[in-house]
Amino acid sequence: MKQGLLVFVVSLMVFLVACQTTTTLDTSLEPKYQTSNNVYSLDVVLDVEMSELSVTGEIYYKNDEYDLNELYLTLYPNSQNYTERENNIVIDYIKIDQLVYEYTITGSDHSQIYIDLDDTLLSGKRISIEFSYYFTYWQNDGRISKHEDEFLTMFFYPFVAIYDDEGWNIDAFTVHGESYYNTIGDYYVSIDTPLDYQVAASGELVDTSSTDTRNTYSYEILNARDFSFSTSENYFVYSEVENERTYMIYSLVELSDLNVFRVFNIITNTFEAYESTIGSYPYDHYTLELGEYFGMESTGIAYCNYDIDEATIVHEIIHQWFYSMVGNDQSDDSFIDEAITTYITSLYYYEQSGTNGYYGYLAFRNSLDERFEDRLIACQGESLLQKVDDFGDQYAYLIYYHGPTMFRYYVDEFLEGDIEEFYRILSVYFNQYKYQVVTLDDLLDVIESESGVQITKEWFMMQITEFQDLDNRP
Repeated sequence: MKQGLLVFVVSLMVFLVACQTTTTLDTSLEPKYQTSNNVYSLDVVLDVEMSELSVTGEIYYKNDEYDLNELYLTLYPNSQNYTERENNIVIDYIKIDQLVYEYTITGSDHSQIYIDLDDTLLSGKRISIEFSYYFTYWQNDGRISKHEDEFLTMFFYPFVAIYDDEGWNIDAFTVHGESYYNTIGDYYVSIDTPLDYQVAASGELVDTSSTDTRNTYSYEILNARDFSFSTSENYFVYSEVENERTYMIYSLVELSDLNVFRVFNIITNTFEAYESTIGSYPYDHYTLELGEYFGMESTGIAYCNYDIDEATIVHEIIHQWFYSMVGNDQSDDSFIDEAITTYITSLYYYEQSGTNGYYGYLAFRNSLDERFEDRLIACQGESLLQKVDDFGDQYAYLIYYHGPTMFRYYVDEFLEGDIEEFYRILSVYFNQYKYQVVTLDDLLDVIESESGVQITKEWFMMQITEFQDLDNRP
């Protein structure tokens, strides 16, 4: 009898804890809001004459862990301002649960909107955040920029900054590397453009409507790290369906038949290699925009230059696995996604040409090569765990060259050159943390436990915290 009572009490305690930490969904709401994710409902209108984007929308936000008395909304278009206004963004209103709220624009680059809440937002509770604003596109080679008639539109909507045990993550936007740090969300986005403009976007195109002068494209993508789009009246559009997935190319230059075949081959071969080795891709669509931007990832879409660099296209596609599905703090821990993605580009070449392809690609990425002698000297003692903007000119070398060199060395020296074993380890890591946000400890713990090499974590931390001879052992 006592044992039965004890089981009942323990079960009751577990139930009560679960009630405190689990978000309760209101089934009276429309279906898209009945989800455990944050929901972004966005309606945008492009004014090509003024180079402005108007955004009206709502975030159905779930508070995960901490009781909050304040919020920071991150809105990156304010990071650069080429207008005569005090801020690039002009806000019409911000409402929380239908009440208009006062706000303060803050942050070192004015990209944060501070809101003092009237009532404490308890952990596990949801709120509606409505907003309306417009901004002017940047005039440089940025991620919210205009190039003649091409409008590249990334990070254009607000998201609630992540609050963790170190406080609010409200880092400034960075022009090299990434600073986007967000949880998984569901996105419903309508994009209103002039009639002749076509849209390349993250999600699946679910509806279109037209007037005499305008088109409206409606997109959806669920379980996504972000949403972005580009639009132009000069796109050449190509499509291919393989294994029930639609691949799209939007190019600012007309591609020859040979280049269409080549680019689709790069895309489909990349997906085949990483789905079979690392893990499945959850969407039935993928888009590649070939425009003015050299290389940038977003969920369901990548932006690469129309000069068609194979390795860059592969790299950006791999970010669908490491960034879009397995997220991390890109400002503090750019090593996690960028160094892994650069190293694991080797899998594409391994699948194409075996070990010759693997080592051939990584030879180009070898940070210890004599062509980098000046960088080798300059970077002695540097940490790979700095904030992105603190790296200065050494960022690309340390993250995109020394990072993959470190992984290659680990495979050669600690795994006896077993390339496929390390890919298997990364597959375990991916499937364990899919749709989550990871830390460096999470990554290194998986590598150590799966490899059985007991000094793995200690060795990696030695290399990551201080640039040095890779032969050093703990």
